[in-house]
This record gives sequence, C-alpha cells and structure tokens, in this order.
Amino acid sequence: MKNRLNEFINVENEFYELDQENKKAIMRLEFNKVSDIFDMSLITKTPMLNDVFSDWVKCSFEYAPRKYKIDLDISFSDMEGYTSEEMKDIFLKNVYLEAKKTLRNVSLKNNIAYGLIVLGVLFFIAMMLINNLVKDGGIFKDIICYIMDIATTVTFWEALTILIVETKEKGDLGRNLMKRFDSINFHLK
Repeated sequence: MKNRLNEFINVENEFYELDQENKKAIMRLEFNKVSDIFDMSLITKTPMLNDVFSDWVKCSFEYAPRKYKIDLDISFSDMEGYTSEEMKDIFLKNVYLEAKKTLRNVSLKNNIAYGLIVLGVLFFIAMMLINNLVKDGGIFKDIICYIMDIATTVTFWEALTILIVETKEKGDLGRNLMKRFDSINFHLK
C-alpha cells in the first residue's frame, strides 16, 4: 500500500521532466508545422493561438507540481518562415489578449455580483418592512416573508460565489502566467 501511495505522490515524474533543484517542470510539445497551433479560421493581424494549444498551456499549471515553474519546449518539423523570437512575440501577445478578455469578464461578473447584493438588500428591507408593518397578515404574510428570506439568502450567496470563487479562479490563471511560467522555447525538431 505504501508503494502505491509513493507512486501517486510522485506521478508527475512519470510524465514530465522535473528539475528538483530548480523546481521546474519541463514540458515538451511537438507539432508538424507552426500553423497547427494557430486558429486558421480567424483572420487577424497577429495569428491567434487555437483553443487546443491555449487550453494545454492553461492545463500545464494544473499538471505540474504546485511549487514548480514551467518551461515549455515547443518544437516543429516546419517553422513555416517564423523565427523563435517571432513565435515568442505571438505567444505573449495572445497571452495579453487572453488576460484582457479575462479582466473584462471578471469586471462584468463583479458588476452582476454587486447588483445581486443590492437586490438582496432590497429583499431584506422589504421582508423587514412587511414583518414590522403588517401585524395580522396570517399565513399570506408568512409565505411572503419566507420567500423574501430565501431570495435574500440566494442573492447574497450567488454574489459571494461570483466575488470570491470565480474571481479567484480567474486570478489564479493570471498569477500562474505571470509567476509560474518561466520560459517558452519555439524551435525546429
């Protein structure tokens, strides 16, 4: 059983080169040609990386041990006229574009969360007013107050989920790209 536990703890060693001294995970990708990592259906000034490649870069942070930086080594059979420096520039511009898109999405979701908080406060105020102003409402008053209580709770929890959980997830990706991404190398096989 202990052998299986050690195997589980060190499973990353079975897939990637891990530099234990420098705390780096070296991840290698191979493609036939540079255009294999571009989204060829989008006509842009700077080529956009396709979703498969972008997702793999994001997932590399999840596959690598937590405290390790990532070195990506990407090789091609055909560079199609691109230099290593041009590819690094294209990669960085795509990372910046993705970061800007993420910031816009986080800002939009945060605005929705603040709206939910305001709505929750309004439900709470309405519930308090009904409780204090309507003395003999009977079962109808109880039903309305119960619904208002649920609406208050749900809107606050949804707002907190957006503000805390979703914002943290998006922020983690940005921090990983800034702090854990050590180097990227594009070259011929």
